[in-house]
Amino acid sequence: MDASAPIDIPVVIIGGGGVGLTLSCFLSDENVQHVLFEKHPTTSILPKAHYLNQRTLEIFRQHGLAEPIQENGCPLANMARVEWRTSLGGDGPFDGRQLGSVSAAGGIPGTEQAEMYRRDSPATASNLPLLRMEPIFKKIAEERNPGNILFNTTVEDFEEVGDHVIVRVKMADGQIVHYRAQYVVCCDAGKLSTPKLGIKMEGVSGLVDFVSTHFKADFSKYWDDRTLITHFINPEGGSMAHLDCGALMQMGPTWGKHSEEWVLTFGFPVEDSKRFEQDALPPRIRQLLKLPDLEMEVLHISHWVLDRVVADKYRVGRVFIAGDAAHRRPPTTGLGLNTGIEDALNVSWKLGQVLNGKAAPSLMDTYESERRPVGIRNSDWAFFTFGNMQVLSAGVGLIPGQQEYNYQRFVNLFSDTDIGRASLAHIKRIIGTQNIEYSAHDIELGFSYPDGARVDDGTDAPTPDTTGQVYTPTTRPGHRLPHAWLEFGGKKISTHDLVYTGEYDYMLITDEDGDVWAAAAKRISKLGDVKVGAVKVRARPHSRPEGLALDVEDRWAALKGVKAGGAVLVRRDNFVCWRSAGKGVEQEKVLREALEEIVGKKVVEDVKVNGYTNGVVEDVKVNGIVEEVVEVAVVA
Repeated sequence: MDASAPIDIPVVIIGGGGVGLTLSCFLSDENVQHVLFEKHPTTSILPKAHYLNQRTLEIFRQHGLAEPIQENGCPLANMARVEWRTSLGGDGPFDGRQLGSVSAAGGIPGTEQAEMYRRDSPATASNLPLLRMEPIFKKIAEERNPGNILFNTTVEDFEEVGDHVIVRVKMADGQIVHYRAQYVVCCDAGKLSTPKLGIKMEGVSGLVDFVSTHFKADFSKYWDDRTLITHFINPEGGSMAHLDCGALMQMGPTWGKHSEEWVLTFGFPVEDSKRFEQDALPPRIRQLLKLPDLEMEVLHISHWVLDRVVADKYRVGRVFIAGDAAHRRPPTTGLGLNTGIEDALNVSWKLGQVLNGKAAPSLMDTYESERRPVGIRNSDWAFFTFGNMQVLSAGVGLIPGQQEYNYQRFVNLFSDTDIGRASLAHIKRIIGTQNIEYSAHDIELGFSYPDGARVDDGTDAPTPDTTGQVYTPTTRPGHRLPHAWLEFGGKKISTHDLVYTGEYDYMLITDEDGDVWAAAAKRISKLGDVKVGAVKVRARPHSRPEGLALDVEDRWAALKGVKAGGAVLVRRDNFVCWRSAGKGVEQEKVLREALEEIVGKKVVEDVKVNGYTNGVVEDVKVNGIVEEVVEVAVVA
């Protein structure tokens, strides 16, 4: 690599897609200087990823991204349902018929599922195609880190040298510039990083070539306002499992039946040369939908190959990978971009802690130990839900290439006979099994970190729901902090908002019997670099409300998992990292040791005061007078 004088920068991000841009936003919030390089001149021109689950919106709430996403994204009411139909138009005996539907993202009001989604999170899911999502991320990233979000710049090479990584960059004007970074995060879908780092992608790849047609059309006469996606199954087209059908979804920017833009996706065997015949796609779409006179304006046609692969490692030295560079899976369950954004959050707060001197470099080891198992879990679930399409196909009973048989099958299916009604009811039940994709509430919120930056308390983890739908909140270390609404100072906030109520690295949640824990947290904050906030949530109705947060729905009391005087310690990513079941003893010592196990270094340096070590002495005396170490104040 050339030896021109490099520019020093703590972090380099390679790749400016959804993961790289959100990572930039998060790093800015962590006060980490960085530069982002993206080889393309603009953000994505393709719809690509679109579904943003509740966990992602929780992250966006923390980092000031939720509002513009929700302003532009699909309202929950317009993405409440996914259906399977024979067609949109047509006048045949089974044209325009619904085979079944499932609810999506808890969007149907008044249902038990909707209540579960509302209860478990302060955020609601959204839907916004990447071509409209990425410009929002880019604008915010540029506002927070002006002059350092560089598109039309190509990272040509990087090399770890000693305690830095030298990054060779071809700038927009063709000039070659070198950067010297302490850490590099590759969000480049593995284009440069995977071969450069010698990373192996483990799993299966090249299964199916999907072709997505992004186009303008008016479906307002045929579309139900509640429906986000419609899958088509008919005798002429087959079913998703046979790759001859299609799935149509709205893409906005107006949402509901008046959506101006749409995407229809077909699947092709990878050896089928017809997948490249773009002129054949509009006629095929009209045929599938049974709308021969449909006016269409094709905007883009794109190809992507279905893989289920996960990197064998997420880190090589000072270089990390995130997003599609680390894991690629079928689009079912919408776990691609969402998992990548979780990667970005995880690596960003840890980089912030290390680079700001609050944690040892060993904290970075926990990125792979925490995120890689989640990458495997989510990729497996996406592959599982994609495979369930085969079950749907078998239930409908179509046979590839047997149009005469398939036609008669549908005649019988919609006949006014006992067997017709029984068959249709059976198909609806089978379609209902695809709830594992569209209502994967536990998959989205219930992932955990059994091995990482947390202190094990010896308790057992909740048993995961085998359908992926029922999430069990817990404050067990390594799990997402349960959401509960609190009231403090006249404001209604979530437990998820607590860690960002000040410049805190961690937040300790206790109750009116936990004064000793709150005092310990504030003392540690005063004497060291790691800042621990403390909030006391009122556990008893008769307690005086001054200085206490109110548990609005008594939900925190039901979920906190500790006794009176106990405490729960929360990381900046809203994952629990330690807890005490009760008031305990030697609270400052216990809390300090827990923090030191997490950050990998002393959080309070040993300083002798009047012959005592500050980690032991209860009060510091100055000229014989007890000095108040920390001004106790509840933060909420």
